[in-house]
Amino acid sequence: MGLEALNMPMMYGRVAIALAALSHSLFATLVVGSAVIGAVVATLAYVTDQPRYRRLGGMIAFVLVLSTATISFLGVSFIFTLNIFWPRFWHKIFRIMFWPFVLEGVLFLGEAVFAYLWYYLWVWSSLAGWRRRVHLAFGWLAAVCAVVAMFFIDITASYMLTPHPPDSAWANILNPTMIDLDLHRWFGNLTWAGFALAALCGAAFLRSQEEEERRFYRWAGGVCFAVGFGALLIMPVIGYQYLLHVRYAEPQAFHTLMLGARSWLFDLVALLYGLIAVLGSSYILRILRSCSEPGSVVRLIMPSSLVVLVVAWVVFAMPYQLQHVPVFSRLTDAAINPFGKMQPNKYFAIAALVFFGLLNWILFLRSFAGHASWWKTGGASGQDRASQKILIAIAGCVMLTMVSMGWVRETARAYNGYLVYGVMTLEDERATYEGRPAP
Repeated sequence: MGLEALNMPMMYGRVAIALAALSHSLFATLVVGSAVIGAVVATLAYVTDQPRYRRLGGMIAFVLVLSTATISFLGVSFIFTLNIFWPRFWHKIFRIMFWPFVLEGVLFLGEAVFAYLWYYLWVWSSLAGWRRRVHLAFGWLAAVCAVVAMFFIDITASYMLTPHPPDSAWANILNPTMIDLDLHRWFGNLTWAGFALAALCGAAFLRSQEEEERRFYRWAGGVCFAVGFGALLIMPVIGYQYLLHVRYAEPQAFHTLMLGARSWLFDLVALLYGLIAVLGSSYILRILRSCSEPGSVVRLIMPSSLVVLVVAWVVFAMPYQLQHVPVFSRLTDAAINPFGKMQPNKYFAIAALVFFGLLNWILFLRSFAGHASWWKTGGASGQDRASQKILIAIAGCVMLTMVSMGWVRETARAYNGYLVYGVMTLEDERATYEGRPAP
């Protein structure tokens, strides 16, 4: 006996699952990135015995606990949404990916248990000795569980786009885009978590009234920013390899994203990526100006570097297929923008973004050293406040980028009519909405 039809347009189900999936993934990536960053900071606190590292670790543990609680609620909502709007798809993907789903669930439970132990036993571990070692182990166990759980979810996400062949378990797990997607999300999670934590520090700085508090949040925001900005620079290299494997595994999906009707989404991601690189370098420029002497080499290099980054950002974000961009298609009859060509224009642009971003990042890391470090001395109050506002703006851009990148991957399937590429189509779920048999 079949289920009663929903008697609604399928678009409602597509919107519902998009909202549920994107909100879930946004917090899931924050959990993974925060767990890894928190474990590293806790290790530095244990090794150096510096109070500021321990305080930053406690702040990250609190964020991790809140994110874990949020993702628990969103995860249940996600499963309910799948069962209500996409029951045939959920039945099929659960049957194929049974063991990855089960292992992911067990690992998420482990991550939650260790994260809560790590946070709620913070005072218990304040004494030196075996307690601190056990407490540090809880932080690393939470991080390992979160990372391995992400690995099993990436198996499913990559399989739905490149399932080759669909009847082989190991081939489904190690499909053509699995490793690249997992690596890309590794650094994407560090980018998102690093900038999100930096934004929280920036907000705390703006609310602080005492100089000692502002000094701590200035330093903590800089540390988290350094993690996020460094991971950001690695993402294009892995992203290129990921798209290359999509190109040869599913040429139709690659054409849709890079040259077809959804190519404007790639332009959106490029626009946001370049904006993050420019804003991040602007933050670094403000920091270096506050701790360097007038006429120093740093003050000569940074403005020129920022100009190059702005030019590279403009070139990288330029659309190539103008007829597929909703706004431009109404403003001009031209189908192609030659300046937005991927090869060689955008290759040069992304190379400039990475190279000069790396140069700025290295200069920023150097500014932490010495007795007159920027986070100890600081600049003028107004300059400091402006820098913290930049951190908050960057976090907002990164959040939009994470959502857009998830949308890009999913639309590569949905636009061509697939729920699982080459295995299950949108029409196979039609009976859920209209009550007629699926083809």
